[in-house]
This record gives sequence, C-alpha cells and structure tokens, in this order.
Amino acid sequence: MIARSGSRFNRLLLFKFTHKQAMRLLMILFFFLSLVGTANAQFKGKVFLDKNKNKLADTGEQGMPNVAVSDGQNVLRTDKEGSFSLPGHSKNRFIFITVPSGYKLTDKHYIKVGATDKAYNFGIVEDPTSAGASVKMLQITDTETDKYNDWIVNVKDYAKKQGISFIVHTGDICYEKGLNFHANQITSEALGKQIFYCIGNHDLVKGAYGEELFENLFGPVYYSFDAGPAHFIVTPMRSGDFQPSYTVDEVIGWMKNDLAAVDKNKPVIIFNHDLLTYNDQFILKGKKDSINLNDNNLKAWVYGHWHNNFVRKSENTGIHYISSAPPDKGGIDNSAGQFLSIEIDENGVKEVKPHYTYLHKHLVVSTPSGLDMVKVKNGALIINANVYDSETTVKNVKSIIYDTKGNKVAETALTANTDWNWEGKIATAKLGKEKQLTIQTEVVFADGEQHIQKQTFTIGTNTEKASLKWVSNIKGNIWKTAPLFAEGRLFAATIDDGNNINCGITALDPQSGKVLWHYKTRNSIKHEMAYDSGLILCTDMEGFTYALKASSGELVWKKDLGMKSLPGYISAGVAENGIYYTGAEGYFQALEVKSGKTIWVNKEWRGGEGTPEKMTIAGEVIITGSNWQSLFGHDKKTGKLLWKRSDEGLRFRSSTGKYVNGKLYITGLNSIFVIDPQTGKTLQKIDADYEFKVMATPLVTDRHIIMSTAKHGVVAYDVNTLKEVWDTTTGNALVYSAPYAGPESATVECSVIRYKNKLLFGASDGFIYVIEENSGKVLRKINLGAPIFADLSVVENTVYVADFAGNVFALTNI
Repeated sequence: MIARSGSRFNRLLLFKFTHKQAMRLLMILFFFLSLVGTANAQFKGKVFLDKNKNKLADTGEQGMPNVAVSDGQNVLRTDKEGSFSLPGHSKNRFIFITVPSGYKLTDKHYIKVGATDKAYNFGIVEDPTSAGASVKMLQITDTETDKYNDWIVNVKDYAKKQGISFIVHTGDICYEKGLNFHANQITSEALGKQIFYCIGNHDLVKGAYGEELFENLFGPVYYSFDAGPAHFIVTPMRSGDFQPSYTVDEVIGWMKNDLAAVDKNKPVIIFNHDLLTYNDQFILKGKKDSINLNDNNLKAWVYGHWHNNFVRKSENTGIHYISSAPPDKGGIDNSAGQFLSIEIDENGVKEVKPHYTYLHKHLVVSTPSGLDMVKVKNGALIINANVYDSETTVKNVKSIIYDTKGNKVAETALTANTDWNWEGKIATAKLGKEKQLTIQTEVVFADGEQHIQKQTFTIGTNTEKASLKWVSNIKGNIWKTAPLFAEGRLFAATIDDGNNINCGITALDPQSGKVLWHYKTRNSIKHEMAYDSGLILCTDMEGFTYALKASSGELVWKKDLGMKSLPGYISAGVAENGIYYTGAEGYFQALEVKSGKTIWVNKEWRGGEGTPEKMTIAGEVIITGSNWQSLFGHDKKTGKLLWKRSDEGLRFRSSTGKYVNGKLYITGLNSIFVIDPQTGKTLQKIDADYEFKVMATPLVTDRHIIMSTAKHGVVAYDVNTLKEVWDTTTGNALVYSAPYAGPESATVECSVIRYKNKLLFGASDGFIYVIEENSGKVLRKINLGAPIFADLSVVENTVYVADFAGNVFALTNI
C-alpha cells in the first residue's frame, strides 16, 4: 500500500508540475539534504605559508599557528602546526579564515563547502603593507556598473603607488551584470591588492535565495580579517531587492564568536553597505539576539548606500561614521565622485582622504596668465596653480620665470594650500624691465613622474583694465557656498569630507582678499550662507546651525536642529525679516535670528535623500524639497504643509527655485516648471531632452529662461513660447558631481547670472564662461583649473568666484 501510494503521488507530481518546476523542487530538496549532511561534518584543513605562491600546501611549507578560521558560525584558531578542525552547522556553505596582520592571501579567503574532497587549505604570504603600527586602505562603493572605465585604473594605480594594504567595496555592485563584471574585472589579481566585497541591497538578486549569486562570485556575506593593529569585519545588508537566507541573529552569533577570538585592545572597524545607527549606541539587534559593538572597541563604521560624502566623529564615543559617493559618477546629492583612503592606527581612524577620479597630471596656472590674469601685490608677482592627480600625490611644485630671450630671471617653490591648490610669490625686482615673460611650472609627483607647463603673461601698467583684482585661498575646498557680501565684508565657507578639520566660515576684505577672521565649524558647510540682523547664518552637515557676528566672527548662538538620521544636511537655508529657515525632514524649522529660538518645526513629512536645493521664499510660502521624495510648499508663518509634488520628475530635488512675478520657476528631472507657489499647480511646463539634476537656479529674464544641465552645458528657452533658443556646451567636468553623471558629461552646477548685458557662469570643467544672451555664443573663457560648483556673486562691478580648490577670485572688467 505504501509503495502504491508513493507511485500515485509521483504520478500526481508529474501531472501537476512542469518539468522545470519538478527540477526546481528536486534542487531545493537536494539543497536541504546537503545542509543536513553538513550539520555533522568535520571540516579539516591548514593555514600555511605559501612560499612559492602556487596555492598548494607543499611538503615543507610552514603551517601558520593561531589564525582564526570559521565555518560561518563557529570560530577557532589553528594549532601550532597551522591545522584546524571545524564542526560545521546546518547552514554551512563556506570555510573561511581571518587573514592575519602582516599577511595576504595567495588565493581566496574562503573555500566553498564541497568544493574540495581534500583538506580546506589556505595559503598566505607576508605583506609589509599589512604590518606595522598603522595600515592604509581604500574604500569604493556603489559603483553599480558593468562597464570598464578609468576610475578602475585610478584605484589600482593609487593603491600600488601609495602603499595601500587592501581595498573594500561597501556594496551595490549592482544586479547580475554588475556582480559578474566586478567578479571578472575588479579582483585581487587585477588590482594587485586584496579586495573585499560587502553585499548591498541591489546585490541581493533573484535565485534560490537573495545572496546566492553573490556567494558564487565573492564568497560569504560576512567574514573578518586583520591588518596592521586592527580587526576588520565585513557585514551584510539586512535586506534588499530579494530576500536573503541569512538572518540578523545568525550574523550576531557569528560576530560574537569572531570577536571572542580577538584581542580586546584591537580597534574594530566594521564595513556594511548601510549605516547601522546614527546615534552613539551601536547595538545590532535581531529577533532573539543582540550585540553591543561599543563594548567591543568599535572605532569606525564604513558604509555607502547614500551616494554621499559624509564623515563625522562622535564626540561621546570617538566612533567614526564614514561614507563616500561612488568613484565612477556623481552622488545622489551631487557629491563629488571619489574613493577614500583611510589610515587606521591603534587608536582607530588616523586620517581620511578623498580622491577624485579621472584626473591625470592635471595642472593649470590661473595666474599669471595672458594680459589680464596677472596680479602684483606688495612688490611681488602672485602665482596660483591648481594641480591634481587621481593616482598619486604632489611632492613639490616650482615656477621659473624666463624673459623673451629664454634667460631664467627668477624661480620660486610653491606652497600647498589644499589638496588642489599651490601658491607662491616672486619679487618683481627680480623680473627685470621686460613686460612679456614666460612662466614654466614644474610639478614632481610622489610616483616620480614630472609634468611641465609653460605660458606667457604680461605685466601691464594699467591695472584698471586687469581682470584679476585678487585671489585668496581659504585653506579648504568650496562646494556650493557662493561668496556672500554683507557689512563691507565677503564671506566664504569650506568643506572637509575627510577629517572635518578644514571646514568653517571665513571673512575676507573684498578689496584685497585679506582674511579678516575664520570660524571653525563642527562639520562641512556645504551650501550657501545667509545674512540677517548683523549675523552670518549657516547649517553644517550634522545639522548644527551657527549665528556669527559678521563684524568679528564671534559666535552669538549655536543650535543642534535635532538631525537624528541620514542623509546629512547639504541644503541651504534662507533668512528674511529676522527669521532663518533651515533644516530638512523632521528638523526643518524656522528660527528666530537674534536668539536661535525655534518658531515652528515641520511635523508633516520625513524621508528622502540629500537635497542640494536652497530654500525659496515665494510670497507667504517657503519652498523646500527632499531628493527622491517631493517638492514641498509650507506656510512660512506656521510651517503648515500647503502642498507637495512628486510627479513628473519633481521628486528629484537638486535645483533651486526662482520666484519671479508671483510664479515659481523650478526644474524636475527633465522638465522646467512654472508653478503657482500657493497651490503647487503647474502653470506652464517645458519638457526637454536635457537632465536638470544640477544645483543651479534658473535665470529668468524678460526674454529667456536659462538653465544649467548635468551633461550638456547651458540651455536657453524663450520665456513666452517656451521653445529652445540655444544651448552652449562646456567641456567635460573635471570632477563628476551630478547624480549618476560620469565621463563625457559637460556639467554645470553653477547658476547663470547677468553681468553688464552678458551672461556669466562657472562650470565643472574649471572655466568661467562669458556668453551672449541672445545667441549663447561664447565671448570669453577664463581657465581656473578647478571645478566651480558655487554660484558667482556680483557686487557693483566686481565678480567674486569660488572654486573647488578653495580659491576666491575677485574679477573686474570681464
């Protein structure tokens, strides 16, 4: 009866299921049977010094004692012969090791269960870059590509030239194509350095379980390794596009065992695709288990996911929170594309440095140049040069002056101001009587390569016609903070996406560029400042607002807006009649300027990505937005939400609105909208073939609507017919910033402004453009040699320009 019943059941299966479905059922059955088999298995092997690097444990090759080995649940250390025997468990898929400090693998850090019928042997060799009191690593993240490009060469060559020990990709390799591409092209063998991968939400793809393809290509989703003085742990994303088979409790159980085998004095660095928590308590919780990572000497959590550049350090715990934008393209919040180098010592994070991709031996001497970009100050010729290379650092820079006969008349070494900028001076008494001279600038890079550039310039006698009034570097990179003029002073602000040291607000003399005062902020000031009632107002990336006396830089008040989660604050507030509007999401609020007292706070919406949009006051409405979420209109007196729009590309919030004659001009992804700010309804709309995901504001004149684009320079439309009139394409960006924009993108993040019946703007190719309004014809270009993200400011006849290298230029007669 049993046999007959079984036969009937088999016939029923064949009748009800297709061949494909039946095979699928059999595969699942065999999979679970294999798990039962591994539950009682013994996994034996050896960690050995692979002197000949053939990946085989040859006779005479020394076993490595005290190396941690794991089956994904249990962790033990090898004996004095380098041997181990692990018990296995019901979900055992891999045997993997914790690579010890001072060594690197000759093969992978894991072996798949069942992939060998012999011992599970791991070969390692000595690696000086992994030894010592500190260790250097690179972080890349969210590459989301299946295409080879120069950023890969940049990462490879930087790692080779700068003594990097290993590279970590913190996830979103991205879908099947991206996963397979990285597994074939971005490997330890191809890079010449160990690379370790984290699994991101878009790496959990269709399969028997979400991480199946990742495991087939990269091995286990959680594991650890040692380097220098530290212990590094790779952890998986909790969830993603497809359900993973692992649970948080399983990860916690393994982490407890892993950390139990680690010296308690070792700093612990954790990698994950996302940030576990924004607060100070790093407690990973599952359904049944938890682990307090603060009790395990956690020093840094390194992550991606948000596509932004945001580093902060907790004042209470000293833990670093480190995030980077992708290296191959601009960030979601228009962060500059980059990879990070991170140095770790016994105390944790020693230094973090951003490295911008796609630049090779870049050198532009902005001054002296030509007839008008020449400045003599206090009897000395000013030299200003922007120098950058994605694969190495600059060792030294010098400039030599030659006369028309080729005779050397003077020479000086330049001094570094920022990661981009170098400056120097030469006494004019050494230059002789000739007016036309040649400057030769020579750069020696840390990799030993040299680069030389020559250009002519003229020292004129009529300084009134000169374009360059002065240039001053404020010792930090400048992102979107346009120079602000108030109370006879010029104000600029800086970012520091590495160590939060060179971020702050600087006051300059607008006539000479002399620094009058500087105030160090807690984190980067990414966007524009405001002025009201004698105070300079701004909010840093951690959500701290500052009110400083414009006259002296004295702090009047400082307020924590209550930012409790990501993303970091990169928007710009606005001030009007004693009220400063600032913040985002649940901490978007109106503050009393004189005291910092909160008048109202938004309680009607949350969520979204970082939004590089400056707020707009449109009559009685305050306009703000949240990227990948919505555009919002609030009553500026009460904070009440009047309307929101997420349709037609308006959820992509990069650009700032312009309020003109009762109408709001603002962009969506591929459209320019004219909106009634009271109701949020569309009055007019331009659908375009351009991407408007830039930080610029539309320029609205009596004839045109002019807007910057992510990939095609600047475009103009007839203000009445809404038809395209002209477009002006710039050069390719030096640094890519527009979301998902990479090579061959002529990006303009800067707004177009009117100046003496002409149009001006700065571009990401490092040039200032002067164009005709009617035709878009380029009348003049001035090469500054660094991206210009910040809007230009005009005070009377002087144009103030801030570049990414930290220079502020005062230009006249453009």
